[in-house]
Amino acid sequence: MLAAATLLFAMTACCGSSQKELPLEGTTWKLAGMESIPASAIASEEDAFTLEFNAADTLVAGRTNCNRFFGSYELKGKSLKFGTLGMTRMACPEMQYEDTFVRMLDGVDGYEIKGSELKLLDGDQVVATFRGTPAAAE
Repeated sequence: MLAAATLLFAMTACCGSSQKELPLEGTTWKLAGMESIPASAIASEEDAFTLEFNAADTLVAGRTNCNRFFGSYELKGKSLKFGTLGMTRMACPEMQYEDTFVRMLDGVDGYEIKGSELKLLDGDQVVATFRGTPAAAE
């Protein structure tokens, strides 16, 4: 009886709490980690370093730690490429983080999602990790 209860508990702990995968499009993605950008800069503002993909128009929009950006993207399976991005051009402290973030987006060629975590890839290398929340209904 104890063995059966232990087995049931182990199966539930292993597989019973599988988190539903968020979709790439229709989710607000907030940067959680990226080399060369400190956690303090990422957490400085709620909408700093964010991405939102709009499937209807294949447009991406978001914000760095300073400026807002927008542009096209191309999605084929797990392949993801960003087109040319337009940006506002305010001057802010710590502009090097914005530059690093935008250069990272230029090099992205794929992605993977597990639960509420989005990883942007350059080849097999993870270049940035984001946490998602479903976008607010409009």
